[in-house]
Amino acid sequence: MPRIRLTPFIVGLLLAARSLEAQEPKFDSATVARANKPILRAGELIGVLATTGLALALDQTLRNKIHDPTDRFGRGVSDVGNAFGNGLYVYPSLLGLAIIGKVAGSRDLYGVTSRALKSGLLAGASAIILKTIIGRERPGAANAFRFHPFSTTDQNNSFPSGHTTLAFALATSFAREIKGSWDDVAFYSLATVTAYARMHDDRHWMSDVVFGAGVGILSARFIHRREAKLLLGKNVVGASLTF
Repeated sequence: MPRIRLTPFIVGLLLAARSLEAQEPKFDSATVARANKPILRAGELIGVLATTGLALALDQTLRNKIHDPTDRFGRGVSDVGNAFGNGLYVYPSLLGLAIIGKVAGSRDLYGVTSRALKSGLLAGASAIILKTIIGRERPGAANAFRFHPFSTTDQNNSFPSGHTTLAFALATSFAREIKGSWDDVAFYSLATVTAYARMHDDRHWMSDVVFGAGVGILSARFIHRREAKLLLGKNVVGASLTF
């Protein structure tokens, strides 16, 4: 297993570790606001669908420009991106850290990693379901508009990109845990590199990664919103018992 493939995810975990300096979310007005906000606004939905549609129209052109087997630099960048969105690295690592946090009694470590794991699992499951239903052929078919609905064949599992979906779920989950814009830039940059990697390796079309990014972000939002509602419910019950 090449060391470079593990490096980006390790970097991501180190960045996430900075969030452990913060305390667990408190029951305050911000928590209530987050719990009651819609997970997806109409404007965001329109934006994702419009961007995906534009990408569909440009899929073949962009594939011809981005996919270059002779590009060594692009190959190196792809190795980094593929690792950050690879469930074989992500899920065991997050599960292990969550277990360590639970056993050690670290609410911060357990909270950060468990929420990231839940976000990643939801994103991954969503991607698999959509892939199977839509059944789009991968770029190797040289035709961006070939679909075989309800197919379980890997060649027909292009839309959306699972790696990209997972990467953006992780980026969103970690970004919500850490205060500061530079951390957000780092996480989302890694996720964007994952999207580029899937296109560079000719595994996905542009529209696959664009829609996958939207699914990943939505998955993490759902998990974090659910956690906020649970926290809100616990504190309401606690307050009523105290009263």
